[in-house]
Amino acid sequence: MSQENVKLVRRAFAAFAGSVDEDEFERRFADANLDRFFDPEVEWVPVSQSLLASGGYQGYEGIRRFWTEFLSIWEEYAVELQEIVDAGGQVVAVMRMTGRTHGVDVDELWSSLHTLRNGRIVRVQNFASPRDAFEAAGLGE
Repeated sequence: MSQENVKLVRRAFAAFAGSVDEDEFERRFADANLDRFFDPEVEWVPVSQSLLASGGYQGYEGIRRFWTEFLSIWEEYAVELQEIVDAGGQVVAVMRMTGRTHGVDVDELWSSLHTLRNGRIVRVQNFASPRDAFEAAGLGE
């Protein structure tokens, strides 16, 4: 099952990474598309130090709200998956975030820990460094 989890997270990154215009956002984040990867009660946890950390994001509406808020702070951005690691019922993803926000160029490695159950992502926790996600998964680095 764990290799299936890795494949699912990899497909989710392919489906949702990248900039979008308003029409593409509506299609990409429609319930039917989210349902291919996420549990309807998914919990999305932003990076604790970010401006978006003020509250949790629950369900498909929460995912849309997170991404609306996230995209609003970027003048341009790109996400490139660097590494994906099986951690049993969880998957660690390390990604390179590049772009421009508030006039500042960004080129950083971020990470996320995806918890899966019954073939769906039930929780996504984002981190400002790869080490943090590996530690949260009990893998160290």
